Amino acid sequence: MSSFDPFKYQNCFHTYKLKIKAEEINQVLILVKNLNTGDQKTTYNYLNVLNFPLLKKLKKQITDILDKHSLLLTDNWAQLYNKKNSHSVHTHGGSVYSGIFYIQGSSPTIFYDRDYESYAKKFVKNELLLFPSWIPHEVKPLEIDEQRLIISFNTMKCKK
Repeated sequence: MSSFDPFKYQNCFHTYKLKIKAEEINQVLILVKNLNTGDQKTTYNYLNVLNFPLLKKLKKQITDILDKHSLLLTDNWAQLYNKKNSHSVHTHGGSVYSGIFYIQGSSPTIFYDRDYESYAKKFVKNELLLFPSWIPHEVKPLEIDEQRLIISFNTMKCKK
């Protein structure tokens, strides 16, 4: 685990290296490519990808990390971006922390602090980024022809 704060004590980001096998990546690609959701392929509002049996080891890695932060996994989805695809600035309301698991690609995620200073989080393959859900972020239009594949999720606090 690595923790860092790109915005001078306003936020706390955590990164973790995860393991994912080729057949798990192929499962995610099959799930997301088969949806007719327009240019940007996403399973958001359609299905929780981490509930598929082939992805149970990946889900276990994520839930083990969330347990250490007293967080519960809620909704999760896969997104596939190709050239010119983007995701406008948004936050994840109703969530405590959100996560992005970077699987394929190279295009960064851009985060904004309270003063709208930006931070470009480099795409690191097989890295999970955990960040406060209220932080605005986006993916700018991809300028190269790539498949940017991620799994994202939201969380809520554990009730003890």
